[in-house]
Amino acid sequence: MPRTTPSDRLPKLLDAAAAAFVEHGFHRTQMDDIAERLGVSKGTIYRAVESKESLFAAVIAWGDTPDDLPVDGLTPTNDITAVATAVSTELAQAVAGLELTALVASRKRLRSADAFGDEIERITIGMYRVMRGRRTAIMVLDRCACEVPELATVWFGDGRYALVDLWHAYISQRARHLSIDVDPAILARTIVELVTTWAVKMPWDPAPRPYPDDTAAPCATMIRHLLAGPAR
Repeated sequence: MPRTTPSDRLPKLLDAAAAAFVEHGFHRTQMDDIAERLGVSKGTIYRAVESKESLFAAVIAWGDTPDDLPVDGLTPTNDITAVATAVSTELAQAVAGLELTALVASRKRLRSADAFGDEIERITIGMYRVMRGRRTAIMVLDRCACEVPELATVWFGDGRYALVDLWHAYISQRARHLSIDVDPAILARTIVELVTTWAVKMPWDPAPRPYPDDTAAPCATMIRHLLAGPAR
């Protein structure tokens, strides 16, 4: 059955756990590390979660949306495969909901280069917003998936590479509008990495610079310039 802990402590616990997983990876993170970050005993953490796997699952599920934490406590799990399955389902839903996905499926034609540029900015901002809203989960997955085969399969397959494949398909469909002669596969990977850096990784930078908190618009402008040239 779910374990309970005061509701005001759970978001702090998830923040501390996320920071530990990003710094140390999944296998090297210990409950002692997280307890030290919180200034509590390890026993206090085990009153909230059954295991490191349970805590990892909670970080992925609610690290970005602590207001949605279940009021009856966190459901215990020691099954990393179950965590991977849940992650896979969420990633598939997120990708399916992107305008980019709908455009690739529709194969809609464009009449002008300006329309192409506007479309690029719009779909880039849409992807940025989705990634920004799940930046804790994405950062933790990106750090830990290479250590856990079950997670690697879904994160790199259903997550990152699914986005790369979508952009590859989109760029190939819009090839006649491109202002740059580069392999679409390389362009697609560059775009996904660029958006990931600005939407997800910058808040975790150990030496942050005074950038704006929201960089969706400049990120979209850069990608527009890359693919379509400057706006006319």
